[in-house]
Amino acid sequence: MRLLIPLFLSILPVFGGSEKEPLKGVDVTLISENATIAAGGIFSVALRIHHHPGFHTYWKNPGVAGVPTQIAWTLPDGFSAGEIQWPFPEKTLMAIHPVHGYERDVMLVVDIKAPEKIQTSSVRIQASASWMACADGCYPGKTALELTLPVAADATKSAAVVEQFTQARNEIPQPLETWSAELISAVDAPEIRLRLKPESSGGAPPPGDVYFFSSDGQISSDQPQRVEIAPDGAFQIIASRSPYGPKGKKSLPGVLLSAAPLRKDGARFARLEP
Repeated sequence: MRLLIPLFLSILPVFGGSEKEPLKGVDVTLISENATIAAGGIFSVALRIHHHPGFHTYWKNPGVAGVPTQIAWTLPDGFSAGEIQWPFPEKTLMAIHPVHGYERDVMLVVDIKAPEKIQTSSVRIQASASWMACADGCYPGKTALELTLPVAADATKSAAVVEQFTQARNEIPQPLETWSAELISAVDAPEIRLRLKPESSGGAPPPGDVYFFSSDGQISSDQPQRVEIAPDGAFQIIASRSPYGPKGKKSLPGVLLSAAPLRKDGARFARLEP
């Protein structure tokens, strides 16, 4: 799937960021949803990425080029961090190449589980974040971040960031509901066909207004997608299979993005794995 890696690396002005160098293209901060944490609880932190005009970073599956943002945690004994809860991605360009990433500001939320007993009055949460920010050129970045959180009998939220975390969670794709989704192409078929149908009539987005972001690279970011509408209100997303994607897969995990709402709450994106 990394067909463009040699080209991608050749356009980098420098490869391998330094924590002492100023960040290029983005500002990153680590924030906590909680003002205090409690033993045995789960609390959320987030890597907040502000993109400078014209720059983007990458989704967990960037496509034909790019490097996804990563977070390596250093936590006190007994603490454990979950996976990044990725916001819905966007289509963008690395030079002339279609890729999957973020031009808008995003928060990468991670849940952290505290142990049943905490012996200290506060804990230090450390993270080493790395990313690739691209515009006319691409700039790898890396920085060390940390938070010190007080420990209390009861966990409390920070009023200053509650709204930000609510918005961040609203951008995390949820399972596709009130729709049927079926992968109707054969395993390893050169053409992938994904059939979707709303349970109620009038719910299908118009042709051309949907796009499927493949999580595992079966459909790459440079593969054109077309939409066919059936008389029963169902539609098919059709795309060529990437020669660099995984083989033998019987499902198609990813995120569906639409110009029209896919859910009753108005969300235009959803997670599915038909």
